[in-house]
Amino acid sequence: MSFLGRIRRRWLYAGAAVVSLVALVVIALIGVYPRLGARMVRSKVTARLGDKLGREVRIGTIDVSLGHAVLRDLEIRGPVDGDTPLVHVDRIDVEFDAWRSLVGTVQLGSVKVDGVVVTMRRDDTGRDNVRDIIDRLQTERSESATSTGGGGMRPTSVVVTRIKLLGDDAITGTTALIADGGATWKPGELTAQARDISATTTNAPRATASLIEIRKVSGHAPEIHVEGGEIAVWPKLALSGIGGTIMANPNQAGEYTIDLAGGYGGVPGKLWTAKGGIDPRAQSGSIDLVADKFQLDRLAPLLAQSPVVDYASTSVDTKLHVELAGTFAKFSGYFSLRGLNVGHPLIAEKEVHDLDLSAQVAGTFDRKERKLEITRGDFVARELPFSITGSASRATRAEIVTTTTTPAAPEAPKRLGPGALTKLQLRLVIPPIDCQRVLAAIPTEMAPYMAGYKLRGVFDTDVHVEIDWSDLQATKLGGHVGIKHCRVKEEPADSPKRLLKEFEHYVEVEKGQWISFVVGPENDDFVPLEDISPYLIRSIMSTEDSAFFQHHGFITSEFRTALVKNLEAGRFKYGASSITMQFVKNVLLYRDKTLARKLQELFLTWHVENTLTKDRILEIYFNVIEYGPGLYGIGPASWHYFSKAPKDLNPVEAAFFSSILPSPKERYKQYCAGTLTKWTTSKITRILGIMKKRDRLTEAEYQQALVTPLLFAKDDSETEDQCMQRVKKAIKNARPTNPLKR
Repeated sequence: MSFLGRIRRRWLYAGAAVVSLVALVVIALIGVYPRLGARMVRSKVTARLGDKLGREVRIGTIDVSLGHAVLRDLEIRGPVDGDTPLVHVDRIDVEFDAWRSLVGTVQLGSVKVDGVVVTMRRDDTGRDNVRDIIDRLQTERSESATSTGGGGMRPTSVVVTRIKLLGDDAITGTTALIADGGATWKPGELTAQARDISATTTNAPRATASLIEIRKVSGHAPEIHVEGGEIAVWPKLALSGIGGTIMANPNQAGEYTIDLAGGYGGVPGKLWTAKGGIDPRAQSGSIDLVADKFQLDRLAPLLAQSPVVDYASTSVDTKLHVELAGTFAKFSGYFSLRGLNVGHPLIAEKEVHDLDLSAQVAGTFDRKERKLEITRGDFVARELPFSITGSASRATRAEIVTTTTTPAAPEAPKRLGPGALTKLQLRLVIPPIDCQRVLAAIPTEMAPYMAGYKLRGVFDTDVHVEIDWSDLQATKLGGHVGIKHCRVKEEPADSPKRLLKEFEHYVEVEKGQWISFVVGPENDDFVPLEDISPYLIRSIMSTEDSAFFQHHGFITSEFRTALVKNLEAGRFKYGASSITMQFVKNVLLYRDKTLARKLQELFLTWHVENTLTKDRILEIYFNVIEYGPGLYGIGPASWHYFSKAPKDLNPVEAAFFSSILPSPKERYKQYCAGTLTKWTTSKITRILGIMKKRDRLTEAEYQQALVTPLLFAKDDSETEDQCMQRVKKAIKNARPTNPLKR
């Protein structure tokens, strides 16, 4: 073999050796690289990201191949996260420069993130699981603002899919959800979308949106676009169809310009706008809310099931300016409602038309203290001016939870008012105004028994109330209603003046079935006041209206007591009805519990007191009130129960009649059974004690009454069972006092 051949053969052997060595290295890398890469990624990512966020970072599995890495089940946890981590990511795909990685250099390519769940929470002590991270990132950004380098660690693009966010704030009771979202980043541009967003708060508005999109282009202010938003202010009142933009103000760092519009209750159309600016970091801003005048027929689908009727000619016009400063908001504005027509059995039997209302309002709201204050509330309703001012404070989330769950501490939970109110202060003022003008402001449909009256004089009102639900006994109710300066110039034919003489009285014994009887000497059952036992008069006064002969129809001293009792009961259960007010309800009005009836009751009570003598009021009262099924007037009742004339009733029998007045049909069952219940026996004893205490019984009369049995006078005309069936039928067929149950 030639020398040249030998040289070639040696190079061939050497080349083969090198190739074999390289092959061995590549084979080794192929086997070792994924494990080394996974180990490096785990240590680098968990350490660097953990240090950056101040959180524990965990990664489930890591798969690394040349130029590609897949991270699964990444979690970021902190001490306030609870059972669910702050962040959980199903999968992260990372592209990188494979050859550079072989020499220890990282050059990222595109990154894809899928299946992100973020859970944000704040507990009832105020600790949250994100604030410290935000502070760390902001500090790091400011420190690295002038630094360079690290470009290799920045990906060329990032795509995030299937983002879900959950939020829970124990202090405000707010829960938030972003059901789905995504984001795309590339140098100079960021786009993010959140879909199916909802936020709810205990006893407060609920907000939703179908889409919120954020777009940020380098050199331009970020822009937020909203579609399909809705804010439910109350369960049946929602601002809907909210759309528009929220843009960063390029001239003021941290400030955003708002330009939104929408409708109401799902009804399409642009019926209001909200424009202004806010600075979320400074918690400041200024917003103008405007609902330019529009006819309510545009809300026909929303109003179809409401009390509002004939709304084609009803118009609304509203403007409100809001200034925000931290947790404090200041507002002012006006609204006008023209031609409102409503129909509801709790308001009046007939539809009420032409309810005009306008107002100038101003006030503040302190979100931290949860306190609303109305510093100006100047209203005009049907040309009647009045003002309402005051404040209302609401319980915190923790206080609401305490009252709705069994407290761990032995102390009773804090009492709260409607809507979780803790304190309420209100003042109603009607300036001096012609009495007739006040009367004209009340629609005829709401007060048919007041139609035809003509008044003279000057009326005014100044009433205030202060309620602290933690100390209801400290409730304050004061002021005056100046109707005493009004005088009647003209009155309709069916006014209380007709009661000065004999009259015909109508009674609905069962729903739709009426009877009538004359109240006067023409009726053999009529009993003049002088022929009624003084014990009955004293007994009724002791239980119903002790100061009947001293007041002018209203027991003002009892108004506050009744208010406190109703607040303690949590509903309107007690009243301060005088005998005159009961007289008006029984003789002049139906027993409907409507706003219309209450207005007329107050007016007619005043007029009765200025028309009839106290003796005449008592005489009519005893001759018309119900004492049992089909028993009207003390004459028939006295003979039926005790087979004696009303003038012969003894103290025990008088006290019995007083005890049955609130529910005469139900308590008539005692007559059927021929014996008193323990409750009635005890009640009679208490009434006798009150009469004795108020010198309406002598000591001898009181002692004699305590040992006097109550004996019903019964015949054999019906058995006990037949009597009971008659009572049950009368109760069942009676017209309900609640008009909604008619």
